[in-house]
Amino acid sequence: MTSLEIYNPRMTYNTAAVDYDTTSVDFWSYAATETVQRLGLSAGQSVLDVACGPGPAALAAAQQVGAQGTVLGVDIAEEMIALARGHAAETGASQAEFVVGSMDALDVGADRFDAATCVFGIFFASDVRASIAAMRDAVRPGGQVAVTSLGPKFFSPLYGQFIEAALAEHPGLDVDVPWHRTEDAEVMRAHLEAAGLEQVEVVHEVSALPLQTPQDWWRIATGTGIRRLIMELEPSAAERVQEQNMAWIREQNIDHVELGVIYCRGIVAG
Repeated sequence: MTSLEIYNPRMTYNTAAVDYDTTSVDFWSYAATETVQRLGLSAGQSVLDVACGPGPAALAAAQQVGAQGTVLGVDIAEEMIALARGHAAETGASQAEFVVGSMDALDVGADRFDAATCVFGIFFASDVRASIAAMRDAVRPGGQVAVTSLGPKFFSPLYGQFIEAALAEHPGLDVDVPWHRTEDAEVMRAHLEAAGLEQVEVVHEVSALPLQTPQDWWRIATGTGIRRLIMELEPSAAERVQEQNMAWIREQNIDHVELGVIYCRGIVAG
């Protein structure tokens, strides 16, 4: 059984939607905004956001393309789509539409968009290259496809500490999480090139994500894909892992985690 079969992203992210939405203010929104800014969008353009979650990239794109532009966000988790629609209504982004759909069977029309984005979602695809190729097909010739993935130093050093504590409680815990599939910059370059994109650019950046309190780390853990591992633990074991992590943060005076992100971008051939 693969990590994707074990993971069940639809169940995980429907369950974690509200926590994920809160956590995204810290890290997903940062990477989503960076992804959109690198595209250099113009007013009136159209953008597709795949695995949109609660909408940080889609709404960032909506700001760039303005009221004359259009944005379509697609996500497999109904709860994420509900949150994204709520955020669009709150911000007056009427040009942003959100629908339930899978990146494994993307059906949004061909040559319809000027750009497509996927932030922290491509590692859930059954076939990474096929999903990137489907995004390419949805974009007009000369348009851009941007895929952003987690890279080395993902929530370092606390993710490693979490895994150590979780395995101490549950030695058989399967920690082969999906994002390990796309955490190498050269692997990502190969995926985009194999999907038929040209002028591929790949950049790995590491930034500091501040922790105001030790509890911030557990909020991140329960509001991201790490939640699947927590869900595999007995409730009492999960509490002990949390307590161990909190104590370790205090002992080591940890005030931030490192966020490793791989930004990838390519052009659709004319």
